[in-house]
Amino acid sequence: MIEVTKKALNTSLTANVQGTNKNIINSNYIIKSHELIQQGFAVYLLSQGTNTPYKGSRGHLDATNDVHELTDMFLKYGANSNIGIILKDTGLVVLDVDRHTPNKNGLTSLKKAGITPNFDNEVMEKTPRNGFHVFYYIPKGFDIDKINHNPLPGVEIITDKITVAPSIKLVDGGGIGYQHFGKKFINANLMPDWLIELVSNVATSGNTQNGRIPKYSVKERWQMVLDGFTEGERNNMCVSLSGYLLRINVDPNIAYAIVKKVNESSDVPLADKEVETIYRSAYQREKQRRLGGR
Repeated sequence: MIEVTKKALNTSLTANVQGTNKNIINSNYIIKSHELIQQGFAVYLLSQGTNTPYKGSRGHLDATNDVHELTDMFLKYGANSNIGIILKDTGLVVLDVDRHTPNKNGLTSLKKAGITPNFDNEVMEKTPRNGFHVFYYIPKGFDIDKINHNPLPGVEIITDKITVAPSIKLVDGGGIGYQHFGKKFINANLMPDWLIELVSNVATSGNTQNGRIPKYSVKERWQMVLDGFTEGERNNMCVSLSGYLLRINVDPNIAYAIVKKVNESSDVPLADKEVETIYRSAYQREKQRRLGGR
């Protein structure tokens, strides 16, 4: 007769906690969260499969950059909780391009606006609904508080907080995860000129798409010609003046000469190479705009 020895139930609190901690350590969510904290981000938890805070929690208001506090949160709510990071005061913003429906396709909206961005070298994440988040650093001197957060249908600039991979979202009854591409968030590139110009158009009251006014008035642009670019606003001004001159059909060579002259007369000029890059970008945008019939 073979005796079967039953293993006694381990009722040791220490052993149970160690077992839980082992599951926590093996969780992709906690590993990713620790990496994000090491990059300098404050992390918060959300209900698994959603962008909703756990009942009784404060969501993003509970964000922490303390590994021990975060681990306690995972122990409380679960090892596979969705995770988000705080963007505010990090210098990062996120370009959110939706592709949910034909009527809300951010890529189509950008194309209609004469913008064909290349995201190959950007830090980005694909969202569960087939959109994507592109992470950018804010250029020095650019006032992110005065931007148009929804410049086009399906295009949004997010500046406060964002859900990140490996979080999942329940879509049509199944869980689909966020997918990270490219480098770490801290290695993101600066906002490109086309995006700066796009979000610098602030909507007039009552309409978020039509009747948009530029960041600088016509009078302010011609004042730049007289006074040069202002330190802290040089990039924005250079972008704005370049685009304006081309849009009013100033000969491209003459427009470039004007922009260079204005920069040279500034108290603290931009580097010649930077002016050339900004102008080339503005020229390509205007060229694409005209080809697109806008």
